[in-house]
Amino acid sequence: MTVKRVTFLQELLSFMGLGGRLHLEWISSAEAQKFVQVITDFTEKIRSLGPNPLIGASGARLLDAPYLKTVKPHNTLLKPPDSAGIAEEATHEIKSETVA
Repeated sequence: MTVKRVTFLQELLSFMGLGGRLHLEWISSAEAQKFVQVITDFTEKIRSLGPNPLIGASGARLLDAPYLKTVKPHNTLLKPPDSAGIAEEATHEIKSETVA
């Protein structure tokens, strides 16, 4: 199942222009040298890819992508159906952080 999920995420990241930035490796706790080598190689690969291409010079920005136009704002007012005509409003806030 993990291989399926990682493969899906690799394809998704490639679609977004972030290909090559996810790696899965099976390493035993007894393979310290392999762990060091895998981390070193992956770090070099990430450095060679350069900075995140989704971030502009002025900081984080949204892409002009069709799939982002369907995303609803995080802060919404929900009005559940009420037979008496009275609806309670609930504000849901989701705080998001931009990670570069």
